[in-house]
Amino acid sequence: MHRQPHFRRARTTALLAAIVCVACWAGTRAANAVEPDAVKAIMKQQEISFYYQSFTSFYSCEGISSKVKRLLLALGAAKDIDVQARGCESSNSPSRTPLVVIQLTSPVEATPAALAELEKTRAQRELTARVRGDRGVALDAEAQFDTRYKPVSLSRGQLGLDPGDCELVDELRKKVLPKLGVRIIKDGVYCSPNQINRAQPRLEVEALMPPPPPDTSTGSSPVADSASAPAAEGSAATPESAPKP
Repeated sequence: MHRQPHFRRARTTALLAAIVCVACWAGTRAANAVEPDAVKAIMKQQEISFYYQSFTSFYSCEGISSKVKRLLLALGAAKDIDVQARGCESSNSPSRTPLVVIQLTSPVEATPAALAELEKTRAQRELTARVRGDRGVALDAEAQFDTRYKPVSLSRGQLGLDPGDCELVDELRKKVLPKLGVRIIKDGVYCSPNQINRAQPRLEVEALMPPPPPDTSTGSSPVADSASAPAAEGSAATPESAPKP
């Protein structure tokens, strides 16, 4: 009977020691969970065109342009991106195979191949800059900067995507993402022709983010943290998606 208090104290001490160990382990794990390593990148200007082909969902030219622009902004494209769709009788009428033309500047890793390609276009960029009266543009394109890959979800419920957008995400995955600074982490896009799968699309990627804008007197937030801004823009121009009769 006299050993009971001592036993309780020992048990309490052991329990506290276990809690301290768990807290130390959690703190160590959090300390080790550092951000991904920074990579050297450059801003690459390019034009990408593709025909959107679908068996299930169709968009108006205005609708598909708005949605593609919103997704590419979330994937690191500069804000001056221009997306135009052609092949519609009017901007609000659906088209089965619109041609989507994308003009954008986005970050890509500054690999030897990317730098060599940039060098090939130097004369053209300098000529364009002189015509526009902005000679700094050609030099800015060659400026390297540190950036990181940021996780982005192109899945149902994210960035305004719904099950009817499965084939659009699939087209972007095959025809556009390989030309950008994007790495596919989890590819679960399986679109069923002539029917809408409520579980789709499912695509997880990592995208390079552009450098933050120069500091101003008013203070501006980095572009890399503005992925939520495109969602507001796209919400004002939801694409007209309809199942095939």
